[in-house]
Amino acid sequence: MRVRQIDNALNLLELFARDRTPLTLSDVARSLDMPKSSAFNLIETLLGRGLLYETSRRAGYYPTRRFFDLSRSIMEGDALLRRMRGELEALAADTGETVVLSAREHHEVVYIDVVESPAVIRYFARVGERRAIHTTASGKAILTTYDPVERGRVLRMLDYAGRQPAARPGAAALAADLDAAVARGWCEDRAETLPDVMGLGAPILAGERRFGLAVAGPLYRMQDRRDELVSSLLAAVARIREISAAAP
Repeated sequence: MRVRQIDNALNLLELFARDRTPLTLSDVARSLDMPKSSAFNLIETLLGRGLLYETSRRAGYYPTRRFFDLSRSIMEGDALLRRMRGELEALAADTGETVVLSAREHHEVVYIDVVESPAVIRYFARVGERRAIHTTASGKAILTTYDPVERGRVLRMLDYAGRQPAARPGAAALAADLDAAVARGWCEDRAETLPDVMGLGAPILAGERRFGLAVAGPLYRMQDRRDELVSSLLAAVARIREISAAAP
């Protein structure tokens, strides 16, 4: 069950990240579609915790550095993700495409790190986005880390309705797709999640943690470079596995 107050606070942070400018009480109420009284309570709570400050009287509010310090401290606590970041950046630079690192969340994947392509036409992704586990390249990669019995159990629980025409229509077709992926060591999303978007993914096992690493971009640009992109992807995965094996 979603908690509305937390949702509102997080929506406010995303609003600041998007607009990058001080926001007045009226701005917050209008943008978040909430009564001014609720917006006032939200702002007062964050002011009291030192997370917002008033830039000047009636000029609006803006986050303090405390948000940055808290976020940095949290991320520094995950040594593995911190070490992996450099490899994600290197893979994005090598391929020229967007790189996403995913983790499983029930029947979806959540993007836990993203390095976007510098190209004007690119696959746009944000940390925190969720996608169906069985259509994305990174999600399929995670599914390949399970033994056949467990993987089959998961596949039978998925919802295959309302997906893109290119998506596998049911558990049997997806199982065959994943068996082939296990044999070759990588997965493909060819317009299964979004039209005209292609993804190539490979699994990463780090102790009990399961990740999917994917390169994604426009189908027209990636399809003729598939072998080259797969080679770069698998080389990055090999380096990340070495990093995870060496992590304390």
